[in-house]
Amino acid sequence: MNMDETLQKTRRVIDAIAERGSILIAFSGGVDSSVLACVAKESGADVLAVTADSELLGRRGLRDARKVADEIGVKHEIFNFEILSKKEFVENPQNRCYHCKKHLILELAKIASRNRIETIADGTNITDIAGDRPGYAAITDAGVFTPFVDFGLGKPEIREIARHYGLSVADAPSESCLATRIPSGTEITVKRLSRIEDAESMLRLHGFCGVRVRDHGRLACVEVQSGDAERFRVVQEDVAAAFARIGFDRVVLSGLRSRTL
Repeated sequence: MNMDETLQKTRRVIDAIAERGSILIAFSGGVDSSVLACVAKESGADVLAVTADSELLGRRGLRDARKVADEIGVKHEIFNFEILSKKEFVENPQNRCYHCKKHLILELAKIASRNRIETIADGTNITDIAGDRPGYAAITDAGVFTPFVDFGLGKPEIREIARHYGLSVADAPSESCLATRIPSGTEITVKRLSRIEDAESMLRLHGFCGVRVRDHGRLACVEVQSGDAERFRVVQEDVAAAFARIGFDRVVLSGLRSRTL
């Protein structure tokens, strides 16, 4: 990776944001949206970071979003995103993310209008758009500004930019909404989302980070970061006992996750 080239791309992003004058950023508090908010602030534009508070984000996700927005020093607004009232999302089809993003953008547009902001931006990068990405399709359909895609920035470069600016999330494991842990075709419910959040919180208490718990009914399929598999097996019986209290009869280690993406 050529850092000089990465910084040149970053400058193009900053200039493109500055030209818009004001920008609303879909803000999760992850590394992508955090870097976007950081460079947007540097551009001199009027920046509003907006976080959708729902069961998909979870309590920890909302807490982290608040913390990082405060760290960056941008205006931050949180709104109640009632996505679980949308049948087309709750039924959990293959293109679930399309419906979620579509409704999210509609809500962001209302907030942007109230604040007289014309540009809605998202931190999607070129690493994110490989393969079938229905969520990205909704973003492009709505004309949302995706500067990291426009200027060819991928996840490794965005992490380097985060380190350059000293952001606390620079090396944080990539996160995704809790609904991604539920197999397509299985109804998304508050109960399932809460159970997943509780299970992942238990694993973090055991010292694991960047974990995923896939909900297959009474079976929990756990993914840990590469290098943590043996440590997980050591505590697996204790984890299974804790998981049983929230409704999982069986716990299996089903996969390893990269530490870098």
